[in-house]
Amino acid sequence: MCGIAGIIDFKRAVAPSALNRFTDSLAHRGPDGRGIYIDGNVGLGHRRLSVLDPSNAGTCPMSFVTKEGHRLWITFNGEVYNFVELQRELSRRGHTFRTRTDTEVVLAAYAEWGSSCLGRFNGMFAFAIWDEHDKTLFLARDRFGVKPLYVSVQDARFAFASELKAFVALEGFKRACDEEVASATLTSGQAIEGTTDRTLMRDVTRLMPGHWLKIDLSGNVKSAKWWDTKENLVYTPSEFGERVEAFRELFLDAVRLRTRSDIPIGTSLSGGLDSSSVVGALSWLQAHAGEPSERAPPDWRRAFIAGFPDTNIDEVDHAMAVVRHSGVRETLWRFDPVAALSDLEASVWSMEDVYPGIALPPWSLYRLMRQNGVFVSLDGHGCDELLAGYPWYLDLPYSDLGPALHRDFHHTLLPSILRNFDRCSMAHGIEVRMPFMDYRLVCFAFSLPPEDKLGGGFTKRILRDAVTGLVPEEIRTRRTKVGFNAPMIDWFNGDLGPVLRSCVNHKYWRDNPWWRGPEIGNALLEKCERRGWTASDWDDSLKTWSRMNLVMWLRMFIDGDRPSGGVQ
Repeated sequence: MCGIAGIIDFKRAVAPSALNRFTDSLAHRGPDGRGIYIDGNVGLGHRRLSVLDPSNAGTCPMSFVTKEGHRLWITFNGEVYNFVELQRELSRRGHTFRTRTDTEVVLAAYAEWGSSCLGRFNGMFAFAIWDEHDKTLFLARDRFGVKPLYVSVQDARFAFASELKAFVALEGFKRACDEEVASATLTSGQAIEGTTDRTLMRDVTRLMPGHWLKIDLSGNVKSAKWWDTKENLVYTPSEFGERVEAFRELFLDAVRLRTRSDIPIGTSLSGGLDSSSVVGALSWLQAHAGEPSERAPPDWRRAFIAGFPDTNIDEVDHAMAVVRHSGVRETLWRFDPVAALSDLEASVWSMEDVYPGIALPPWSLYRLMRQNGVFVSLDGHGCDELLAGYPWYLDLPYSDLGPALHRDFHHTLLPSILRNFDRCSMAHGIEVRMPFMDYRLVCFAFSLPPEDKLGGGFTKRILRDAVTGLVPEEIRTRRTKVGFNAPMIDWFNGDLGPVLRSCVNHKYWRDNPWWRGPEIGNALLEKCERRGWTASDWDDSLKTWSRMNLVMWLRMFIDGDRPSGGVQ
């Protein structure tokens, strides 16, 4: 996993100093190395997180000479997990390789198959390939948008980057807020990652999941949607037991592929069914693998557990049951809500959007991973949206479940969740891999009848059956679900009050076009001073934080007032 950036300047040659600054704004995504490549009006930048082939041979931007003698250059973010199999096939087709990276395999695949190579990749990715011969830049994003990619055209210059904050560092870029997007975000109560390509930053759009874009030196653009889940549904067996077995095999293989690493890997273990299933699968694979799989990691037995003492969201007991069952080594971290607020501005800078809650718990847990020498984490994200894991799905008639899951997976819930965990983890240079996002598993799940997802009062029915023996029974049959939430009410009654006051006194609160700034601000401050927030105010706490978040975002991303502490 890495940070990528690039420029096509339609008027002049790319200046190395500008490209370096643009690229290095993403240093947190790639703390292990950097590189740039310039070809006149075109520049590519890369910040490296070394996971596969940590040697200098894996440095990006990386070049590749096609069989026709044309040179391609790539800047790449992500992982293509089936690169071992693809490399064998491409070798048979006459391609030669000088590294042990998936990046070089992506280059060879593009040289061999063009844009259709994307359908052969099993992974998460965002990349750009410059063709020196054709003078075209090809950009692509993975099927479900696990990895981010932003593009901009402004003042006769095309630019792309892994994160919005890179454009704050782009020389000459005119920063302004897209007020319509801000309004829609505040109204919806959540980031609108999956419903539009527009962002909070005017003139910056996201390349949508499952899309590619090609641009030449004249500014001519072609783009296409290369993936649609509905067009890739698959056959499923007629008997439920056979479907369970097929799901189990796909899930185990998805986990197996995601263990390919030349450095140790770990996992974020909550004690819920999803993360516990990943740990259980890792343990089962280790016990039944026989010979080590190709590119197996040197160590995988590290589980990081977040505890929330004296709250109703503490799941340490459940997580420890999984630890005992699987034999992993745990690192237990107790969340301190008072101490955590010292990192509030740094986390807002990392999230770079209006997030409906405060993301400090996962942000802090991934920092702990890096401090403990683990830079890759296999996590259970995506399962709830794939297999109807939220309690409210139980209230839906079967006829409505399919459309609801498709909407939540592709457009509403999951895109924002993927964005959030990318930013929380990559703020600390942690690569998060998600077995439930394996496209084979996704296509299989969306081909299942609704009763395989909801049945007998249980959510995620097929997963519960598939992980029999992989996880403790108390986890497999557990009905309660706990989110990774911050203690918003306690914070507003305590240490968040001064932060609120700072926001309320700022021009972006007083003079905003979205809410009655002074009137609402004074009422909120009075409520904080008398510690009047109660559990029934949860929705109001999220709305208030979203407004504070927007004020802080405008100050950081428009005014350029970056946080003084935390990650950069």
